[in-house]
Amino acid sequence: MNPTSELYDSLEEAYIFFNRHLFGGGLPTVIFTVQRKKGVMGYFAPDRWGNIHGNKCHEIAINPSYIANSCLIEVLQTLAHEMVHCWQYCFGLPSRGHYHNREWAKKMIEIGLMPSVTGLPGGAITGQMMSDYIIEDGPFFRVYEQLKEQNGFQLKWIDRIAADKVFDPAFYSAPELTAPEAQVETTTTLDSVTAVSPVESGYVNSLPQQPFKEQTFAEIAPADLFIPVPARSKNSKKKYSCHTCNLNVWGKPGLNIICGGCNSTFVEDS
Repeated sequence: MNPTSELYDSLEEAYIFFNRHLFGGGLPTVIFTVQRKKGVMGYFAPDRWGNIHGNKCHEIAINPSYIANSCLIEVLQTLAHEMVHCWQYCFGLPSRGHYHNREWAKKMIEIGLMPSVTGLPGGAITGQMMSDYIIEDGPFFRVYEQLKEQNGFQLKWIDRIAADKVFDPAFYSAPELTAPEAQVETTTTLDSVTAVSPVESGYVNSLPQQPFKEQTFAEIAPADLFIPVPARSKNSKKKYSCHTCNLNVWGKPGLNIICGGCNSTFVEDS
């Protein structure tokens, strides 16, 4: 089998398995792509593809840049997150502007992923840019273990350019429902951009009893396989101020800038 087929077939295998065991086999076939979109592990794009016969197909993209410094469960956690977006598009009421609403949050919890804007307990479970953490011994984790143990699942190919990961995997005990479940049911106000906290939603988590650790691909592969992306200096730009005209500019360190308004020298902020 050629590398292209091996790469995409592994994603397809995981999708089919999760679809069967987490979504009752109800999700449609999707097209997988790999996209190096900075700052995101993946995304879902509804009806992004079409053919000459007028048929449409959804897209799920996975960012290969972050895989090397991630472990397998993180990659599949991203896949499951995007599958919930697919489920909501097909069977629910997604909000405008890529907002993660209560219906999406409830489905995430149902499959064993706890939404959190911080990626940790206590973060709002709805919002624009959302992370999530794995519910200890929840459906997602059990299905993942089944896929790995029974099927011997593994990604066949990994991008050798290894960027730092977006988030660290987190496992916490299952959330307890402490308020009426109706608070997170679908309503006609799903487009609301108000963030919902776990307390407001009725879900409260305790700390994990035992930390989960799975080796990253960079840790289990030969030492010279992956090429780390150089860290970008946080001080690559400096702020310069003209205190006479109250003007500010930004540029590389060590510039000698003269203000055209008062002929004063801009001062580099320390």
